[in-house]
Amino acid sequence: MNLWKATGTIGGLTMVSRILGFAREMIFARILGAGMAAGAFALAFLIPNLFRRLFGEGAFSQGFVPLFSQRMKGEGGEEARRFAEEVLAVFLPVLMLITAIFMVFMPAFVALIAAGWTDEADKYALAVLLTRITMPYLVFICLVSLFSGVLNSLSRFTAAAFAPSLLNIALIGALLIVPGGGPRTAQAMAWGVVVGGGLQLALCWGSAHAAGAKLRLARPRLTP
Repeated sequence: MNLWKATGTIGGLTMVSRILGFAREMIFARILGAGMAAGAFALAFLIPNLFRRLFGEGAFSQGFVPLFSQRMKGEGGEEARRFAEEVLAVFLPVLMLITAIFMVFMPAFVALIAAGWTDEADKYALAVLLTRITMPYLVFICLVSLFSGVLNSLSRFTAAAFAPSLLNIALIGALLIVPGGGPRTAQAMAWGVVVGGGLQLALCWGSAHAAGAKLRLARPRLTP
């Protein structure tokens, strides 16, 4: 894939995602407005995305992609695939452990970052519920970062560039399926976040598999 084609693919699909995101925000504002449910969902969506930037798009991406590309060019596809499997074997359990810890202690965590909400029992309880629902999105989206790094190193840009659109489609679908507003709609959107993350992972995993990067889940071990 040449530079212009790659740029057009990434730029065009990113534009599609931005347009869908704009549509999502318009529908969200129309249905949920700025009430208690909207605030609780905003917090529930913020927390996993905050950790996504730390684990999925921060140090992990900056460390994984160059090392994977280096092995791909210097030692061949099989060694690069083995390296990605070693990373996946450690990365997935760590993500699951972090997610489980936050889900268990979510009431204390929400009270810490939104202290004023503890005086509003309904809003606080809804925020805890929604954040517990959305927290598994962290696992999905961080694995998406891993598979996206693999795909980009293989010059396969389409799936990784289109993946964010699936989250917006899932959230728009949740708003249209449960359009009444209030806590029920917010809860539907929280599940939409999880569904969107699952769709993103399925797309990137399937694309990596089709590209020959068939990653297997191995026993976690720390290698050099």
